Amino acid sequence: MSKTNVPPLTVIEPPQVLPTSGGPGDDPRPRRGRPAAVWDLDGTLTRADTLLPFLRRVAGTASVVRALAVAATRDLPRHRRRSAAKALVLQQLLGGRPLAEIDPIARDYATRVQDKLRADSTQLWTWHRHHGHRLVIASASPGIYVHHLGRLLGADTVICTEMAVVNGRLTGALKGRNCHGHEKARRVLEYLAEQPASQVWAYANGATDRPLLEIADIAVRVTTYRHVTVRDDR
Repeated sequence: MSKTNVPPLTVIEPPQVLPTSGGPGDDPRPRRGRPAAVWDLDGTLTRADTLLPFLRRVAGTASVVRALAVAATRDLPRHRRRSAAKALVLQQLLGGRPLAEIDPIARDYATRVQDKLRADSTQLWTWHRHHGHRLVIASASPGIYVHHLGRLLGADTVICTEMAVVNGRLTGALKGRNCHGHEKARRVLEYLAEQPASQVWAYANGATDRPLLEIADIAVRVTTYRHVTVRDDR
């Protein structure tokens, strides 16, 4: 901790070096490239989930409740039930909508999310930027608003779940896989293979993001948000 001069936090656990699983730390040779800080979004940079509030803005609460109810009653593949349910909900609520209609809502929503970020995580985000580190958001949430948020925060790269667009309309289908769990870690590794980093930090709050934490040189498990004052001893 003293070597990197990271300011103490009150709700983020101390960084720890975890065993790597095919990550950048497997190569014993010195690595080159700007250090990278990879951040999960929901519950890590933000205080809570961002997807359902966005969908309520787009389609209304009643429609979201109906879509969730439909997904809950479907016979979905057990091994990827979460991703399949998410894809089904997105298809019901966004399928067929013009991107030009949804994009302004997404831009406004990203601004609102920015105003409600976790104070402790924002402080660390700023610390990494001050030290010239690359800032990466890696999220299972849809890029339709995560890309806007990334630009507002000055992220160098956004890795997230993407949605298919045909003839200017959202099809409701995912473009590629849900950026969740092992898929998120795989895509981050793919990015790091193209943009090497001398040191990789990863910040995440949930058990499903352990694959992401395991590929980092320094992994920081973020605890549940609560209203506190963040110390800054720089």
